[in-house]
Amino acid sequence: MLLLVYLPLKKLLKLLFLLSLSAVGIFFTGLLFFQEGKNGSTTAAYAYGIRLASRVYCFGTLGSVFAATTSLTELIYSLQQQLRLPSVFAHGLMAAFHMAPMIPKEYRNIQFSLKSRGITYSKLSLKPLIPLMVKSIRWSELLAAAMESRGFVGDAPRTYAVNYSVTLKDWLFGFGLLGAGLILTLLPV
Repeated sequence: MLLLVYLPLKKLLKLLFLLSLSAVGIFFTGLLFFQEGKNGSTTAAYAYGIRLASRVYCFGTLGSVFAATTSLTELIYSLQQQLRLPSVFAHGLMAAFHMAPMIPKEYRNIQFSLKSRGITYSKLSLKPLIPLMVKSIRWSELLAAAMESRGFVGDAPRTYAVNYSVTLKDWLFGFGLLGAGLILTLLPV
């Protein structure tokens, strides 16, 4: 239900298609490789395949709800406040996630640059990767210098505009999920 609220219909259908594709593959893998003794029954093999495929839907939708309802900044600030993640690592994670979309663009630029110079390479060649690594290291050095020039100190005490806390409802929800999982595990198939 949460997916319907936070995801547009087109993205939801695409997600369900990809999850279904994965679930079908996992189902047939479980069906083919099921072994209960030497002569396993067909019904048990189908049940095993369905159990494996249902896990794809469970974890896929759980991850999708999390990704649709939580921003990267909220996640990292929550990790800092709840799990005491050092701010150096938190800002490093945030920088890495924000730089990740730039890497494919830069890779294409390097490919065009090599092509314009007449340098040929195979698809598995390391020629475009070496300048990309150099550029990534340069980006990280520039970012570190910019953070340092703006007064960032890794071990200094920090204040937050928004404080994230684990409430009683969060604990009840977590224990409710664990209880439901335990009950479903103990039920006979």
